[in-house]
Amino acid sequence: MRRILVVLALVLASGLFATSSAQAGNWEETLLDPVPARVEPGVTYTFGYWILQHGSYPFMGGDLGPTALVAKDQEGIAVEFAGTAAPTKGHYFAEVVFPHKGTWTIQSKHEVIMTDTLVATVEVPGAVEIAPSQMTQRAPYDWGTARPSFPPSDAGAALVGPETAPSAPTTEAAVAPKSQSSVDKPARPLPWSLVALGGVATIGFAVWLGRRFARANRG
Repeated sequence: MRRILVVLALVLASGLFATSSAQAGNWEETLLDPVPARVEPGVTYTFGYWILQHGSYPFMGGDLGPTALVAKDQEGIAVEFAGTAAPTKGHYFAEVVFPHKGTWTIQSKHEVIMTDTLVATVEVPGAVEIAPSQMTQRAPYDWGTARPSFPPSDAGAALVGPETAPSAPTTEAAVAPKSQSSVDKPARPLPWSLVALGGVATIGFAVWLGRRFARANRG
């Protein structure tokens, strides 16, 4: 009985640690380059985009693998636009075509770290509205000549990049401006309510298993 409870406690603790790690920074922010003033259905546009780990610098864990932009219409129908890596690390290009009129949302896609689920909203025909950032301050990084176009921060932004970026010297120009704006931008961690629910379920299972074990021993 004691061994069972110890194992279950370890499983619960590891789940909480994994969630805390995700909240600590296992995510990315995708930033679009300057976009066309107006987008029409059926027309091909080239969208440049940056995938920034911790919202601050290119992915530092090796090869990020294939990336893409995904557009979803109001019915939930998704169209994927494969990305091509640019010479500058963390920068990509995609050929984007919106097949019909309507309101579309753009998100990023890859299979390594937590993706950005709201990069921009597009009215077709109409304008592209880049979502404000949840970052209040980014980690310093020496971008050189080619660098992302950092959007203004959301009024409720709360994320701060790590104090230092891995293998990156500090430069003032690498820190995004702390302007205030509107709308929410994801790459959000799991809510603690889900963690608590998982903990309650695990504890309940442990209690049930303990009682069953005790009954079996009495028999």
